[in-house]
Amino acid sequence: MEEQKSTAGQGLGIAGLVLGIIALILAFIPCIGWVAIIPGFIAIALCIVGLTQANKANGAKGIIIAALVISILGTSIAILQGLFFAGVATEGIWKNKIEKISKEFEDEFEEEFGEELEKAFEEVEEALEEVGEDLEDTLEKLEEGIEDTFEELSDEEKAKRLGRATGKALKEFVKELQDTIDDQ
Repeated sequence: MEEQKSTAGQGLGIAGLVLGIIALILAFIPCIGWVAIIPGFIAIALCIVGLTQANKANGAKGIIIAALVISILGTSIAILQGLFFAGVATEGIWKNKIEKISKEFEDEFEEEFGEELEKAFEEVEEALEEVGEDLEDTLEKLEEGIEDTFEELSDEEKAKRLGRATGKALKEFVKELQDTIDDQ
């Protein structure tokens, strides 16, 4: 013999389902979705009462559980949207707090490491100046060596080498130009 299922709680489950669907639809509307919190909470309450009645009277629970899930989903989305807009509304407050904390951190950092950083930058500058002077000397020596070698060559040999170097430079330039055009 089969047990008879009662219809206890079904009316509340259907009411919860309708309100849950309304909450879910409202929750997806930008800017006013947070309003879905109201029908969502009412739907959750109706579903809980309906589920309790169905449990006591051995009634069907499928529609009530579905309504509860939809209600919770719609209410959750509405709450998230409400939190998002509350955060946007208070952005100015948070921005000022962040700027204040950032300024305090900057001042503390400057106080603790400022002199050390300045000394390190000066040392790097001096090292770069020394390297630059050494590089200039090396380039001058190389230039003198090239001039000496170039003077020993005949005019015909100078023209050949100059032509090859120019051609090679033009090929590299065209390749770089083509790469730049291809990248754009």
